[in-house]
Amino acid sequence: MSFIDAQIDRIVGPTHHFGGLGVGNVASQIHAGQVSNPQAAALQGLDKMRLVAGLGVPQLILPPQPRPDFHLLNAFGFTGTPEEILKSVLNDDPMILSAAASCSAMWTANAATVTPSCDRVGGLPVMTVANLSASLHRSIEAAHTQRELCTLLKNGVDVREALPGGAPMRDEGAANHMRFSSPDGQSGLNVFVHGDGSPEPQCHWPRQTLAAGKAIARSHGLRECDVFHLKQHPEAIDAGAFHNDVVAMSHHDLLIHHEFAFAAESCSEIVRMQSRFQDIVESPLRILSIRSSELTLEDAIKTYFFNSQIVSTSVSGKTTLTVLCPVQVQRHPAANELVQRLCAEQVFDDVRFVDLGQSMDGGGGPACLRLRVPVSEQELACFDGSAVWTDALDSDLRDIISDRYPCKLQLADLADIEICQQALETQGVLAERLMQNATGA
Repeated sequence: MSFIDAQIDRIVGPTHHFGGLGVGNVASQIHAGQVSNPQAAALQGLDKMRLVAGLGVPQLILPPQPRPDFHLLNAFGFTGTPEEILKSVLNDDPMILSAAASCSAMWTANAATVTPSCDRVGGLPVMTVANLSASLHRSIEAAHTQRELCTLLKNGVDVREALPGGAPMRDEGAANHMRFSSPDGQSGLNVFVHGDGSPEPQCHWPRQTLAAGKAIARSHGLRECDVFHLKQHPEAIDAGAFHNDVVAMSHHDLLIHHEFAFAAESCSEIVRMQSRFQDIVESPLRILSIRSSELTLEDAIKTYFFNSQIVSTSVSGKTTLTVLCPVQVQRHPAANELVQRLCAEQVFDDVRFVDLGQSMDGGGGPACLRLRVPVSEQELACFDGSAVWTDALDSDLRDIISDRYPCKLQLADLADIEICQQALETQGVLAERLMQNATGA
């Protein structure tokens, strides 16, 4: 039985703005307060989905989560009419308004950690929704995400609630998880990357803990011999690599990482991982360490080279590996030279450059925007058909976005009741259109 990497992306919401809320996220902080373009952000995301679907990869779509979140504002003591609440929170604490209106759920790599059925000691594929407890604006996503994924994945995946425990159990989902397997997706190793523990980073709070990785591995029924825990290099975190997928990318039997992605104490774990992979797959795990002389840590984070999205398709028994890189990689001489070399060496069969400027300015590249779900064809058939990308759905979503999304938005605009009501109505329209897709309407 072979396994397919289905991709789940979320439409960027109409309240997309640059609030600078990302903990340790350099791009988020640099662009804080700038004017955003929600319409462009949503269309850029759809462009990437269309490209992935066009490559023959299963592409599923989630609607934006409802924002602003008035339940959050009420919980912090803001009362009155919606208009009064918005004006009051803008005056008293703009950060809370930004959190309540944040579209950070667009980065679905943080939605959950996924284990395919073939990696478990029996049972369905399973995913644990990320608690995202390191950040206020992201912590409000988990409950809604669980309901959505339960509806979307139906009986095909066991969707579990987020880990309890607050700060000691900080979990940011698949952005800090890698899975290695044979090309058919079988025989998987699961790698959890954490940032806490000595030596600690000096500037930024690690957003993933070792305890969370161990808890998920236990809960998912993973074989202990096939689970590995790597520590992220504190220099990478301090440089702005707030998630592992900012300094490392993986796909099947391939790991590409910056030389400062992992702390020195992880070397023995990587050696053990290579040995175990060889034993169960009977072929080597390909590990490419990119030196700073090829691409500095600063430039890796600036271009999001390692956050490129790798997808594979199989035609007539031949597997083709395509890497989707941000246009920032193409525009950066060293990063572009690196990806072209990898293509020439047949690490990748093709490279596509995608313009995700709005997401990048908020601190997320191509891989941040998708949750990868390895499933069999039978498991994929259980998913809700309403979320499956089609030409007709894509066209309708683009029409809604072009007609109803703003082209300019700043934080102060989110205190305008008309803008917020329009945003909530638009999010409902998008969700309704996705529901109609199941029936082909």
